Amino acid sequence: MLINKAIEEIRKFRHEISAEYRHNTKELLMHYKQLESKYSDRIYTKARANNLIQVTPKEGAPD
Repeated sequence: MLINKAIEEIRKFRHEISAEYRHNTKELLMHYKQLESKYSDRIYTKARANNLIQVTPKEGAPD
């Protein structure tokens, strides 16, 4: 099944990344925090979504 294959691939890559950090949780978390900082402009948050979505009422629409 396609979904299972995708999940297996994700798990495989996660395991490879973990192995790079010798399966050390502390080091792995530091790695992910560095990535989070590096790509913070790409991380979706509810607050960011609220700033991105600007609703403007149509003319003549009731308030």
